[in-house]
Amino acid sequence: MKKLYKILCVLVLSLLWYACNSNDNEPVPVVKSLASGTMKDARDGYVYHWARYGGLDWTVENSHYNTNDKNCSIYTMSTSLSSSDSSDSTILKKFGYLYNYKGALEAAPTGWRVPTDEDWKKLEEALGMSDKEADALEWRGNYTATLMTQDSTGTGLKLLYGGYYTAITSYLFAYNMINDYGFYWTSTMDTTKNESAYYRKIFYNSSKVFRYSTNCDNKYSVRFVRDAQ
Repeated sequence: MKKLYKILCVLVLSLLWYACNSNDNEPVPVVKSLASGTMKDARDGYVYHWARYGGLDWTVENSHYNTNDKNCSIYTMSTSLSSSDSSDSTILKKFGYLYNYKGALEAAPTGWRVPTDEDWKKLEEALGMSDKEADALEWRGNYTATLMTQDSTGTGLKLLYGGYYTAITSYLFAYNMINDYGFYWTSTMDTTKNESAYYRKIFYNSSKVFRYSTNCDNKYSVRFVRDAQ
C-alpha cells in the first residue's frame, strides 16, 4: 500500500510540474500574412499557394513533385513499399510526397528552394518566437505550431501531420505517425554529425515546434520558400 501511495505521489507531482511548465494554453495571437499568391511548377503543372512571413514567401502545400527515383515516395498504409492502392493516392493528394534530403533538394521548383534552418527561424520569429528560443533545440515556442497549422482564417500556412519514413531497417513499419506528427526538412546540414540535416517537427497535440537534426536518408515532407518578390 505504501509503495502504491509513493507511486501516486510521484505521478501527481509530475503532472503538477508539467502544468506549471507548459505554456501550450497561452492565448494564440492573430497573425496574418503580408501577401499571398500562387505559383505553378512548370515541370508538372501543380499549382501551389504561398503566404508571406519574415520576408519570405512560403508554399502552403507540401511538395507534390515526383522525382521518379528512390529519393521520393508516398506514405503507404501497406507493408509493401511499392503499393499504389487508392488509399495511397488519397494520402498523396492531401500530404504530398515524402523525400530524403537529396530528394527534397531535387523537388524544389525553379526560383524556389528548400528552406534553410535560418529560413525556418525567420518564420518562427515572425510568428512570435524569441531569438533565443529559435536558436534552441528540441521543443520551442509557446503557440508557434498552432499558428503554423492554421488555415486561411488564420496564418494560412497549413502545415500538415504527414508522418515520415524511417531509414532504420530494424523498425517494424517504415512509414509512421501520419496524422500525429509532421516532419519538414531544412536544407541545412548539421556539421557536428555525419550525413545529418536539420528539420522541424510538429505534433497534433502540442503548440510547440521541435528543432533537431537527423539522418539524411529518412523521408520527410517539404515546403518551399523564396525571398519575398
